[in-house]
Amino acid sequence: MKCKLTPSIVIRSIAFWVLSASVLPFYAILALLIMKLKPQTRHMIIRSAAYYFTFLLVHVGRIKYKVVGLDNVDKSRPSIYVGNHQSAWETVALNCFLPPLVWIMKKEVFKIPFYGWAVRAMSTIAIDRSKGEDSLQQVITQGNDRFELGFSIAMFPEGTRVKPGVRKPFKYGVGKLALNLNVPVIPIAHNAGVCLPRNSFWLYPGTVDVVIGEAIYPDNDDPVLFTQKIEKWVYNELNKMGS
Repeated sequence: MKCKLTPSIVIRSIAFWVLSASVLPFYAILALLIMKLKPQTRHMIIRSAAYYFTFLLVHVGRIKYKVVGLDNVDKSRPSIYVGNHQSAWETVALNCFLPPLVWIMKKEVFKIPFYGWAVRAMSTIAIDRSKGEDSLQQVITQGNDRFELGFSIAMFPEGTRVKPGVRKPFKYGVGKLALNLNVPVIPIAHNAGVCLPRNSFWLYPGTVDVVIGEAIYPDNDDPVLFTQKIEKWVYNELNKMGS
């Protein structure tokens, strides 16, 4: 269903992006200044940007959110949080109610002026995709390091943002990573693409429904079957949402 664009949405969307962009130089410079601090301290400081952006989404964009299953979040040990990817919303808002997360990105992102500086300060896991299968070993090695620092890992196995209602098979890297690191996966489903469609400038008022499931523990040596178990849970929840 295509959302209707109104004058209010136009004004609020422009205001949101202007207010968001206005703080980027500040955080970029801040990231450089704090680079010698402990990873946990750097992460906490830069993570405050996610709270600011989410505040704008709620109060300027009028995109609220409702989270079910917060009791499934285990803050006592690092985990891999795995969800569907519909929007830019989840890359921001998840930071507001999940434990400190690090993301997996291609190493070229670090070279982007301003944005790349902040990403590096967040202890992001950088991979060289040209290495093929070796890139998984990069994630395993860096993932172990991040776990020792107390961070959890966030992943979107679809590999790209997908429109609501569209289903794309999860990539098996998430299963391989969980099995190699021997850590639980916490599945997440949401319908953020309805309010903030992928590649969209416009923000459509509404409520994003987020469901956090119980931990799924590696119970076999087959990353394909393990990944499919995660995928089935996420897509079943999306079907219930009609998204």
